[in-house]
Amino acid sequence: MHCIFAVLVIIFSYAKGDWKNWEKYYPTMLYISLSSFVYEFISHSHFHLWELEKSLFNLMGVHFIHNLIINPLICFVFLSRFPNQFRHQIVYYVKWIGLLLAAEWIASQFSILTYHNGWNLWWSFLFMVIMFPMIRLHYVHKLWALLLSVIISAIYLFLFDYL
Repeated sequence: MHCIFAVLVIIFSYAKGDWKNWEKYYPTMLYISLSSFVYEFISHSHFHLWELEKSLFNLMGVHFIHNLIINPLICFVFLSRFPNQFRHQIVYYVKWIGLLLAAEWIASQFSILTYHNGWNLWWSFLFMVIMFPMIRLHYVHKLWALLLSVIISAIYLFLFDYL
């Protein structure tokens, strides 16, 4: 299923991404990928909030598919089509959050993604409400996004009793 999702995201990014200007999105694609890897590092041995379940690949392979292909390409398409008007931006955020929540709900129904330690779809929704503006913030103001990411991460670690 992870491979099917990766292929769908690749096709989607090919059709909808701004490939002529991919280099201007690249730092933020790395930011989202690194953020995912940091989560995996922190939660690796004992404290996952959510976990991608292995399928054709071992768990490391599944995380690599998501962190190096799926997540950066979703970020790329999101930034490629980001609207200028504030009202359109709000609608755009809602569409992306809805799309990813639907994908996550489907993945959870097929046990491709599992929740742990109090995490659930509601927490994912709240996370996405923060994540998409953070992606945009990183694209526009990288340093502010990095500093705010550390603060937000610390809050999540505190909320879920990791600290």
